[in-house]
Amino acid sequence: MIEARRLVKQFGAVTALAGLSVKIPEGRVGLLGPNGAGKSTFIKLALGIFAPTAGSVTVLGESVATSGPALRQRIGYMPEHDCLPDRLTGVEFVVEMAQVSGMARQAAIQRTHEVLNHLRMGEEKYRPISEYSGGMRQKVKLAQGLVHGPELVILDEPTSGLDPQARREMLRTIRTLTELGHSNVLLSTHILHDVEQVCDHVIIVSQGRLQMVEQVESLLAKLEDWVEVRVGEPRDAFCAKLKKRKLDWQEHGPALRVGFRGDETFDAIIAAAEESGAPLLQMERATRALEDLYLEVVK
Repeated sequence: MIEARRLVKQFGAVTALAGLSVKIPEGRVGLLGPNGAGKSTFIKLALGIFAPTAGSVTVLGESVATSGPALRQRIGYMPEHDCLPDRLTGVEFVVEMAQVSGMARQAAIQRTHEVLNHLRMGEEKYRPISEYSGGMRQKVKLAQGLVHGPELVILDEPTSGLDPQARREMLRTIRTLTELGHSNVLLSTHILHDVEQVCDHVIIVSQGRLQMVEQVESLLAKLEDWVEVRVGEPRDAFCAKLKKRKLDWQEHGPALRVGFRGDETFDAIIAAAEESGAPLLQMERATRALEDLYLEVVK
């Protein structure tokens, strides 16, 4: 879908991308990283808005440097920042953008209504954009990126600034883009939950460098499950009893983290405490959150 090779982008003394090399597969892919990680810069390089300082980008099998406008017609882009003409209605704006992308007017009108109806705009699509809520403005931005039937849709922080209800609606919409024929989506966000909800793959970047490429399902499977245990003395004897029962454990501050293997783990911990004479002060199951793993990766 997108391939970057040793991609560098500098703005004066600031290096936004520092030799980024990555192959982005087809499907719904999350481009994840903290603010300032280089995500938006990467997108603008993929769109040909910026030229790289060094390196190259290919999108849909074509070089961004040489394909120019012809390639951009195959891509739909929802920008992060608000750039809507308030004087137009939603329908008028999306029709206009469809025509800019090369569609004939009648086809543009038909497709505009199809997309706006899918996005549940209702009669709001006939109102001036100046009267729209934040969620409605985001929907119009999304619609103009879908209307011309692109092969790849790039969404830059699509849930930014939305209230919880509008955010859930936007994520639902992104999940259903395949119904409009859009199977290739690149979702750029700093919100981990959005990637979990929407994407098949995740690419994590930080400080302009690639940190991880992984299937979301595989990433979730790597999350650890343990029992947090605190005991009194003799603690060493308690640990020896855990080892005898073939339980994995590690020190975690004043506590021990014992690998969870089902409900029998609790029975084994209680038995180890009784056999060692160490009073059991705490025993609580816990799961390493995906957010913890993400924070470790972007350090």
